[in-house]
Amino acid sequence: MKSLVRLSVAILLLLSVTSFSQGMGPTDHSPNSERAKFVLLDGQVVTKGNRVGADGNIHQVNAPLLHLMRTQSKTPKGTVLLLPGGGYEVLHVTNEGMKTARELNSAHYDVAILEYRVAAGMQFREMALVDALKAFRFLKKEHSSLGVCGDRLNIVGFSSGGHLAARTVQRLNEDEQPSDLILISPLYLKETVAGTVYPAVRPPLTPSARLVTLLSGNEDKAQIASSEEYTKTWKGYDGEATLQILTDSADVSGHKSSKKGNPSDHPAKLSGILAKFLENHTGVKPLEINPATVPVAGYSPQRHAEKLALVAKEKYNLILLGNSITNNFEKTEYQAVWNQFFAPRKALNLGFSGYRTENILWNIRNGELEGQSPKVLVLEIGTNNVDEKNYPTRHTAGQLSGGIEAIVKLLREKLPETKIILLRCFPGCYGGPNPTSHRLILERASDIASKLADGKHVFYCDVNHVFLNLDGSINNKMMSDWLHPTPAGAKAWAQAMEPLLSELMGDQSLDTEIPSNTALVPVSKLENDSYDWWERHSEVLRIKDSINPEVVLIGNSITHFWGGEPRRKSQNGTLQTPNGPETWNALFKGHRVLNLGFGWDRTQNVLWRLDHGELDGLHPKQVIIHIGTNNTSETKNARMNTAPEIVEGIRAICLRVRSKVPGAKIILMSVFPREKDPFHPRRVLINEINQALDVFAKEQNITLINIGPKMLNADGTMPKEIAPDFCHPSEKGYQIWADALRPFIEEP
Repeated sequence: MKSLVRLSVAILLLLSVTSFSQGMGPTDHSPNSERAKFVLLDGQVVTKGNRVGADGNIHQVNAPLLHLMRTQSKTPKGTVLLLPGGGYEVLHVTNEGMKTARELNSAHYDVAILEYRVAAGMQFREMALVDALKAFRFLKKEHSSLGVCGDRLNIVGFSSGGHLAARTVQRLNEDEQPSDLILISPLYLKETVAGTVYPAVRPPLTPSARLVTLLSGNEDKAQIASSEEYTKTWKGYDGEATLQILTDSADVSGHKSSKKGNPSDHPAKLSGILAKFLENHTGVKPLEINPATVPVAGYSPQRHAEKLALVAKEKYNLILLGNSITNNFEKTEYQAVWNQFFAPRKALNLGFSGYRTENILWNIRNGELEGQSPKVLVLEIGTNNVDEKNYPTRHTAGQLSGGIEAIVKLLREKLPETKIILLRCFPGCYGGPNPTSHRLILERASDIASKLADGKHVFYCDVNHVFLNLDGSINNKMMSDWLHPTPAGAKAWAQAMEPLLSELMGDQSLDTEIPSNTALVPVSKLENDSYDWWERHSEVLRIKDSINPEVVLIGNSITHFWGGEPRRKSQNGTLQTPNGPETWNALFKGHRVLNLGFGWDRTQNVLWRLDHGELDGLHPKQVIIHIGTNNTSETKNARMNTAPEIVEGIRAICLRVRSKVPGAKIILMSVFPREKDPFHPRRVLINEINQALDVFAKEQNITLINIGPKMLNADGTMPKEIAPDFCHPSEKGYQIWADALRPFIEEP
């Protein structure tokens, strides 16, 4: 297979070291210079690249460029974008660049070595990412004028270049992905999103490239573990991936050695390993039948028989269907939760420990719902399908979501009048509180399965935030074994599900512990306003997936009135002019943006909207939150909250956001100043809120932006040209906000 040949040659690496020295030369502006050797990323041709030192490395990149090394073959097979390593401080262009390129050339591949910007400091990683994204897109679009093969475009990265390659693929759109991604001893994959335990680098959601990761067994254990998890996640996202770990440096080099290093340092055994790999590998073929959808008898025939007897004897109004997480409600220590929330509704527990989707399907097809027509059925399933510890096979996200869909379809056939609550797969995993491929695959499967909700018969319910700390780690009090809810966790789950469950059951809430802090209690529309609150919510649900936003803004009328989609409308549906169209368009041009600002909303309204699907299934890069000012108002529909209560409400919003879109950067805005007078009671309260928000953001490592001082005069008064009603910004006021956000929006 061509792809396999390409794979082997890309990793048959590095023979001997020679020095090479060059400096930047004059620009050649002639178009379609097919034999150009050095090309800047804007298309200009130069006579030389960046200077290579005596050690074979580039120490300073004066301008990012592509060093083109073309194959002499008349039938090239593709082009490789080659990203050498060097810890983002230098570029190993000789060992990991030109020598690899020559091997690739001899195997009929054109090569473009990227000389990306390097220097100490995290900011240079972002510069390098900008260079890599630009280079890949440039090659993809201009391959013909560059004189390189356009049939297949692949990416190969060494060490830090491997990290850069993985980040590049993560940032590329679905229709831009390379044909193959080859990571050789990739570094930094263990790093996490700032303030969280979630991996900063993850595979694309729908990987189309074939991934190959190669490491030496002598490398850092954390580096190996993170590479393993990255590869497992790639597979779990329904992609094709291979991980090869060489036992030690002696095996790699072919003689005894204590030398550590990446596989590129030891070509001897590498060739044999890859040759065997190519000989035996035939590629992954899609299964004709999804195993997660094929009914299989489970491990508890006696329990099945007991449940058959119960359904034959009585009819139930509520059924809980699932695995051990549901099964646990029959244990003594969980009975208090069962007796409070489920037993009064004449409920039946059809949870089976260790069961997967295929076992649940078998149970249903073999009589467990015979003669039943409950008002509501709660479906909790999935974690065992991706369990690689206790099962011989692990299902992918696509397979698991397919299994969940098969169960829902069968339930609709068997129970056409029943409302189905489809729970997001719980965030547990084996081995500790932090997410592994186990949780990431469950999250992806849940995202896909969430599309089954129609708001009529099937309702998606996400309660996962109750199990998590704000950094995304599992709360030990809620899941002591990192997988099953404790009795306290089960109660929190029941409480979080109760608003939806009581609504669908048509009865009163059984939760007797509603918080006294109203800013924490999710609630829908509270105040009448100049627009249709419910219609805006419905429109968000209709358009959010098609927008597939990179940026999401969450807030009240200040956000609502700025611009974007959904468009601002009056009560009768007439489109209204945004308050800040020029700044909106200037800031967000070229970005996909969803505006979740709702006029008159308080923190409790935002919580309700998040609990009712407005973020479900999305994967934005940034979520900008500005909320709280309406909690300072006293109306007949809601009381004014204190500063600590409002901050607690904002914290709850941040936790929901972190749980639902773990890869997104949260940008929290301090509450904008209101009222003209700096000594107005509302302004004083807002200052108290912002002081507490500052403490909260620092504790949780959340980015907090306070533009309040820039919106005020020197004496603290608010000028009308910034906010004509001393609340909602003018175009000039929005410009201040836009200027503060621009560095984050312009991140690669």
